[in-house]
Amino acid sequence: MELERPTLPEKPCPVCGKPVEPLRAREVLLLEDGFRFLCDAECRARFAEGERDHEASRSSPRVVAPIRKRAPTPAPPMPRRLASADRSAAYRALGAPEEPLPWVGLGAAMLGLLLGAFATHPAVAVVSAACVGVASAYALMRGWPTRREVGWLGWGMPSAGAVLAAIGALLARSPHDDARLWLVGAAIASGTVVLRAWLDARATRPVEEMVRLLAEKMPAAARVPQPSDEWSTEVAWDEVAAVRVRAGQEILAAEGEVVAVDGVVRAGEAYALLHPASQTPVRRVPGDPVLAGAFVTEGALRILATRVGDERALVRPRGFGKLHPGRTAALTRLVARLGPWGGLALVAGAAASALFAVSGGIATQLATAAAVLLAAPLLAIRRCSEAPYVAAGATAAERGIAFSSARALDRAGRTSVAAFCSHGVITEGEPEVVEIHSIGDAPWEPLVALAAGAEAAASHPIARAVIRFCERRRITPSVVRRAEFAPGRGVTAVTPSGEALVVGNRALLLEQGVSVAMADADAARAEERGHTVVFVGLDGRARAVISLRDEDRLGARAAVQRLMDLSIEVVLISGDHRGTVEALARTLDITHVKAELLPAECGATVTHLRETGGLVAAVGRPGYDDAALDAADVPVVLGAAGAVDGERGVASTGDDPRDAAAALWLARAARRAAWRGALVAAVGGGALLVLAATGIAVPAIAALVALGIDAYALPSASRLLRRIELRLPAQG
Repeated sequence: MELERPTLPEKPCPVCGKPVEPLRAREVLLLEDGFRFLCDAECRARFAEGERDHEASRSSPRVVAPIRKRAPTPAPPMPRRLASADRSAAYRALGAPEEPLPWVGLGAAMLGLLLGAFATHPAVAVVSAACVGVASAYALMRGWPTRREVGWLGWGMPSAGAVLAAIGALLARSPHDDARLWLVGAAIASGTVVLRAWLDARATRPVEEMVRLLAEKMPAAARVPQPSDEWSTEVAWDEVAAVRVRAGQEILAAEGEVVAVDGVVRAGEAYALLHPASQTPVRRVPGDPVLAGAFVTEGALRILATRVGDERALVRPRGFGKLHPGRTAALTRLVARLGPWGGLALVAGAAASALFAVSGGIATQLATAAAVLLAAPLLAIRRCSEAPYVAAGATAAERGIAFSSARALDRAGRTSVAAFCSHGVITEGEPEVVEIHSIGDAPWEPLVALAAGAEAAASHPIARAVIRFCERRRITPSVVRRAEFAPGRGVTAVTPSGEALVVGNRALLLEQGVSVAMADADAARAEERGHTVVFVGLDGRARAVISLRDEDRLGARAAVQRLMDLSIEVVLISGDHRGTVEALARTLDITHVKAELLPAECGATVTHLRETGGLVAAVGRPGYDDAALDAADVPVVLGAAGAVDGERGVASTGDDPRDAAAALWLARAARRAAWRGALVAAVGGGALLVLAATGIAVPAIAALVALGIDAYALPSASRLLRRIELRLPAQG
């Protein structure tokens, strides 16, 4: 009697959409929210890379395990991530409605100009001066928020200058001189004061709007799991305001939600869009970092908070223009400290200039003082020292690049040398065995089995590659004794028969008294092709050469080329043999290499590069390249944004070297924009002050030239945002 085979309803493969019977699926994955039944290993690999069949997901909805809650209190809506087709925050901020023209202030100034031009009667002159006062007061009201940034003197000096010019015009009236030209000049000065306040508001709006848009991506609430012995995502939880979460607490983030804090995954498994500009979901498992603003597309995570509140990477840049000990950019710190004294110095200079302007009486003295006050571009200098850093930090955060502070951003902008660690940065970091050459007539399988046995307890990439090779060839690793690991060189052990086994590079074999002369020719040929070579020495002789190929990482060449375009010298540091490193460097047009380095020696190499002059940036991975990163002026840590020790300078959410190059490009662009705008304002304003103090530049001329300086310097951050949108598209 033939038994009927049990069957279950078919489900579509989540990758290709083909129907798959659950009991006979070739590949099965167990995630936090249920099983996934896939066609074959190829679909599993595509699933791991984030590929999904949208029709399958719609036709076969998943059942997500509910998360128990203590009290059924209604929850505030959690913000959803913007669709990937939406524009970046910078693009939307630049396209926001512009600041409307201040018609009230301009109208008052224009009325004062018309009345002043026909002020043949004292009453008309007084009304014209009153209009100048109204326009100046309107400018003060429009610029009220700036008083906290530039101080009361910097905020009030331009308006005070226009009022002094009007008073001087009234005092210039005499039976023989109607001073209409003086009144017209005062009205022009008041109009420029209004326009300068409007230019400031217009220039700062895109940056403020971008910061606001990024802050809107943060959820208002977070789910905190209740104390429990169970360490999973399916626990009871309480909902609290996101601002109340503290570092060290845990939160839950399920499918369709935005992560509220920077942190490290403690439990669960999920796919998430790691930053607002990302379009490809990335798998997150315990131990992986994640940033606030990440959007969970599938699964659930339990996250240990590392940074909360204003320290979260996505909102941290809004504080880059403020004074924080040890965290402020050099230019911002200099301008902030000199700003109040500069205002006092200008007031004293205006008074001194008025005293020395003895010809023409009190009217000329007031006009000279007014010209000095109108010529001072204090607000433009302050804006240029702050806004570009805020703009660059915010656009970097949106792209998954986190600067720890404005000081780190400023230092990154001064980088002259970039040291790239090779494995996992320039290459994929997971080499594969491609060739095995046995020395003599001995078969290679037993030698590889011994090598796999010696490497079995190691966790470095070469050990994993040898073990994977044995698994594919169905070779059982041999059991060895007394395995001792030499970091960066290899492993020594003793075989079951008592023979000395050495698996590693040339230096280790020579140190153990094993000659590599017989194997050197095979090794040299492999190294010329850019392969990593591992020798297998047995009983004092080199018996085999294992060649491993670590594929070049996509985007490595583009990253190196971008840095070279910035005139940054690129150095490749590696523990591989010089021939292997030079072969890799040739494919990237890198001329400077440092090879055959132990992990500790990488730090000494970076220190030596610093001694040659200039700031050195090191690009590496946490846990693998810590020595080089700790020794660098600007550590750029790939795949560590959100980790406890990841953001030592610059960190990215992904492991793409193009993120490192983009970070250095952004930092340099921000620093140049800040210094260029501040220098133009300081030098141009200084020259104008000299002309005003000597009486050459009258109030109207001083005000118009100062308006031109502000028109160039104030929008420095807005111009930077436009440049970033053109040169660094927000996509991931």
